[in-house]
Amino acid sequence: MGIKWLEYTPVERMSTKEDSDVEYLYVEVKAPRMAGLTLKCFTWMMESTIGTFFLKPKLKRDNLITKTFVQSRYDEPPMFQPHFSLPEPEDGVLTLDSSLSVPGRVSRSLDCLGSLHERKAGDGAYVFRHWTIRDYTHAYKSGRITPTQVAERFLSAVDESIKGQPGMSIFIAYNPRDILRQAEESTSRYKQGKPLSVLDGVPIAVKDELDCLPYDTTGGTKWMSKVRDVKEDAACVSKLRACGAMLVGKTNMHELGQGTTGINPHYGATRNPYNKAKASGGSSGGSAAAVACGLCPAALGVDGGGSVRMPAALCGIVGLKGTFGRISSHGVLPLNWTVGSVGVLAATVEDTLIMYAAVHGHLSSDRIVSIPPQVTLPQLNRIENEAIGSLKLAKYTEWFDDSDPDVKDRCYAALSKLQKRYGCKTVEVTIPELEEMRLAHFVTIGCECYSSIGIQYENVGVTATGADIRVGFSLYKSFTNTEYLSAQRMRYRQMYYHMQIFKNADVIVTPTTAATAPSISLDALECGELNYVYGAKLMRYQIAGNFIGLPAISVPVGFDQAGMPIGIQLIGKPWSEATLLRLAYVIEGLCAAESRRPEVLFDLLL
Repeated sequence: MGIKWLEYTPVERMSTKEDSDVEYLYVEVKAPRMAGLTLKCFTWMMESTIGTFFLKPKLKRDNLITKTFVQSRYDEPPMFQPHFSLPEPEDGVLTLDSSLSVPGRVSRSLDCLGSLHERKAGDGAYVFRHWTIRDYTHAYKSGRITPTQVAERFLSAVDESIKGQPGMSIFIAYNPRDILRQAEESTSRYKQGKPLSVLDGVPIAVKDELDCLPYDTTGGTKWMSKVRDVKEDAACVSKLRACGAMLVGKTNMHELGQGTTGINPHYGATRNPYNKAKASGGSSGGSAAAVACGLCPAALGVDGGGSVRMPAALCGIVGLKGTFGRISSHGVLPLNWTVGSVGVLAATVEDTLIMYAAVHGHLSSDRIVSIPPQVTLPQLNRIENEAIGSLKLAKYTEWFDDSDPDVKDRCYAALSKLQKRYGCKTVEVTIPELEEMRLAHFVTIGCECYSSIGIQYENVGVTATGADIRVGFSLYKSFTNTEYLSAQRMRYRQMYYHMQIFKNADVIVTPTTAATAPSISLDALECGELNYVYGAKLMRYQIAGNFIGLPAISVPVGFDQAGMPIGIQLIGKPWSEATLLRLAYVIEGLCAAESRRPEVLFDLLL
């Protein structure tokens, strides 16, 4: 008896409208939570003959990978990288001249911002907010404090965060001598009245997936630095350095970016500043926690499967990933070529805009399909009601509602405020094959990661790698060419669906995560944990941003009943970062009264 094939309807005959007959699939991930001894035993089995001939095929069958990518037929060709057409002209934006220097671009971005003032709620009451990049600059220019003094306070704060019980585990590496050297050079420039930019002397952290001298790039491992030398800064890091930013070290991350919690058995579990018993999220959890607890106003991350937006939401800050190809990947650890993007984590949308203005841009050597158009920035100092009110927000209600009650309620409350204040219209849509997209992303990121570093991993890294990552790599190397190619055909289908939606809407709106930050279990600290069920909830809304390369931003909208942050996500058309930043800025203002001081907070300016 032959294989019973599943025939996928050609995309041209599929509908993304509200009345589509497509049914939303409530996913049931079939994988038990494992940690400690159980995980170690399972890792051994996955790497043995038992795993090759029984466990891996069973896992792929049970989780629909075999059915979706081996026993199915598609009419569409594979799409190996996201590629896009040029954007339509946009009103209310400032276009950055591509010939400008990086400090010049940052200077121009300030023309989009209003006056520096303390944010108040509607009734004028004090509302907690983090210090911004411009707060640092104002303090330096006024002589109230110097970058050197901030560097000293930073080092003291990091030391305090390490000694806490438990420690925050935010940084993998930081070099006091290098930090103080940068700070003294910045202090000298301010004394001469010649700061390089608004970022001069401002502490900025860098995820340990990006090259930043004088540090190794470990990717959260104990072995990567043995097989890969760092010879120069990543392109985005180099741009920040040209602006005088004080680069304060490499932040902790989920090992090799392959997880959602930020629990790293080698460098510790990064703790959530709103509750140290909770995770910060993965994989850019160290960068998110550094911003949320006040160690820096902004940080760099890399987003391959929500790895910027997810921890941003869980830690109550802003997280932006640009359109695929918008920010150069030069100097990024090559873990996922076609789904990963450098991203920005910041305490405010304003700081996200400044950082985006600094780090965007591609190199002639970047292997990209779509050449990015000139960057535009939203004029946040001239928000027009009509411009916001004319935006159409696409919402797939069954998908949107597939989140925990507190998450859903806060996101709906934010949408209600937006509609009441500006009159934004919501367009009900259907997005077919969301579960297939999640699986296709998993196959793609797994294949790319193993193809990139598999030889080094097998030769040097296996025994030095956490058990949860070893299980993942065991599965990654089992993927076949049929599974990979079918996943890329699914990429073509998803690009078609989303472009159809964007014909009638400007932004797709979802919760950022379907749940708030998970608790850190003691049995996970030694060798990590496998919790694909909770991981799927955290990644539920993340995949389109990576798999088809769309820009997306997460902005805080409140807290659950336990006091943990909740974010709402805006997914935009290709190259529509300006629209996302403008809408995020408006939502941030509408939800400002919901802000709360984190449990762990360091103040470097007072």
